[in-house]
Amino acid sequence: MNTKNDYGINSTREAIEARTRIFEQAMANADAAGVANCYTEDAEFMAPSQESVKGRNKIQTTLADYISQGFTKYKVISTSIYGSAGIVGVQTEYELSQQDGRNMDSGKSIQLWKQEDGVWKIFRDCFNSNLQMTE
Repeated sequence: MNTKNDYGINSTREAIEARTRIFEQAMANADAAGVANCYTEDAEFMAPSQESVKGRNKIQTTLADYISQGFTKYKVISTSIYGSAGIVGVQTEYELSQQDGRNMDSGKSIQLWKQEDGVWKIFRDCFNSNLQMTE
């Protein structure tokens, strides 16, 4: 697939990268509602070692739990975008930690994005850590 020429991929990339900055800022502000607003109403959040969480409201509750544990520093390191009209796939590498840098995690994710009311939002989110699991 030629991602440079598909249906204005550059403008899509810019819109998704801008929403990603909003996501990062909402995490930094410990704003679970702001982070959840980056997801569609019918989104699915697929974190490791737990069942999928379906729907923006339930995702907000899950994100509030992460934030309550101090995980507010989130930064997307790299992004690849694939797709055509309607839904696009985004592949990222990320770092996540508490604000003071404790409990650092790094990993990768695949997200599907679609437009809701003219705004690109996360429709599906699946990620996993690069760190070894400990018992």
